[in-house]
Amino acid sequence: MILPVLLSALLQAGTASSVDAQFQPLKLGDDDACTADGRWCVVLVEGRQGDENTVRPVVLAAGSARTDATRAVSYGQESYQPWRGLMPLADGGFLAGVDVGASAMYSGGGGQSSTVALYRLDAAGDATGGPVLTVPVLSSLLIRACFGEKDMGQRAGACHDEYSFEAKLTAAPDAGSGGMPTLIYATTATAYPRGVSRSKDSLENPPLKPADLVAARDPTCSFERRFTFDTAAGVYQPDRPLPDCSDYTVP
Repeated sequence: MILPVLLSALLQAGTASSVDAQFQPLKLGDDDACTADGRWCVVLVEGRQGDENTVRPVVLAAGSARTDATRAVSYGQESYQPWRGLMPLADGGFLAGVDVGASAMYSGGGGQSSTVALYRLDAAGDATGGPVLTVPVLSSLLIRACFGEKDMGQRAGACHDEYSFEAKLTAAPDAGSGGMPTLIYATTATAYPRGVSRSKDSLENPPLKPADLVAARDPTCSFERRFTFDTAAGVYQPDRPLPDCSDYTVP
């Protein structure tokens, strides 16, 4: 097997027992997503689990290739590509992710979102199981709010509600060099105009004023959590439960 040999040589040369816990940025290319030095590349491999299609990441060493690998996959309204982060682990494995995109169009609006499914890979670059962490990382929604001149007046001319969600997934400063690193998940959610909500008809609110025409930060869905790896469960667990932010993250 060429792939494990190449990976083993590379890892012995530069990632011994003390690996800095950090995600290395990946640059998306036509066929793969690679680190800046080209040392490692992430591709996707399709499979089946029961009646469902599955997509998982695979790490390839420089000069390696797989005939069953691809850079992007689409199923219906979902798209898959490598997540733009790769973390070498102290045991020779990796943390790599799949960026799952979703979109929807509906009368007077639409939206798109992105979720990362993070996998633990072994030293050969293959996933050792299902995702160890799945979290939303990006979303943008636009919803029509005016249906006549009266509505335009009540809405001060702002005839669309806009919702945005952004998240960063990083290694904690004290993640350490052994075992599975602690991860920090930090999010920011905003709604425009101030005071709107997907769970309530905005026309039932008092008329908007010019001062309301700003993107307001949602304190509930703008948060930070520490994720630690639960060895028994085989997945990451947050230090506190995550709030329901589906109003921002689901198109």
